[in-house]
Amino acid sequence: MRIINLIVVHCSATREDCTLSPEDLDRLHRRRGFNGTGYHYYIRKDGTVHLTRPVERIGAHAKGFNAHSIGICYEGGLDCRGCPADTRTPAQRATLRQLVEQLQRKFPGCRVCGHRDLSPDLNGNGEIEPEEWIKQCPCFEVAKEFNEFGAFADRTDETGSTEKHRVTQHVKEQKGGKLWQ
Repeated sequence: MRIINLIVVHCSATREDCTLSPEDLDRLHRRRGFNGTGYHYYIRKDGTVHLTRPVERIGAHAKGFNAHSIGICYEGGLDCRGCPADTRTPAQRATLRQLVEQLQRKFPGCRVCGHRDLSPDLNGNGEIEPEEWIKQCPCFEVAKEFNEFGAFADRTDETGSTEKHRVTQHVKEQKGGKLWQ
C-alpha cells in the first residue's frame, strides 16, 4: 500500500516529427538503469493511453517525489528543431484531462504539477521561476491547465521535510493523500 498525493506530468522529450513507442520508451529507461518505464501512464500522439507501470508500484520519474506520486508522460515536448515546446495534439490534451480527472476521483486531494515545478526554489522567494527550472518538462503550464485542482500546497519530499512555498500545485502532506490498495 502507498499513499498517492501528487500527479506529475512529463513529456518524453521527443521531437514532434518523430514517434516514440511505449516499447522504445521502456528501452530508453532500461538503458538509464531503471527497472522498466518510470512513468505510470504514457499518452501517444493519437490520444491512446498506455499503462506502463502499475500504479501500486513506485515510479521512477521525479526524484524525491516518487514514493507518493503518479507519473504521466505524453509523447512529444520538442518542436521540429529539437527545442522545448508544447507539442500536445488535441487528442493528447483531451486524454490527459480525462486521465487526471479519473485519478483525482480515485485519489481525492491529489495535487497536479509539471516535472519542472518540482525544481528547487534556489533563491528562496517561495516561487519556482523559469530560471530555476532544472528542465523544461513538460513544456506547458500545468498550473494554468489544471487550476481547478488548486495552486498552493505544502511541499513534502520523500524524507518527510516540509517547506512552505508558493509553487504551482505541489504535494500535500501525506495525511492529505489517499491510500492505494
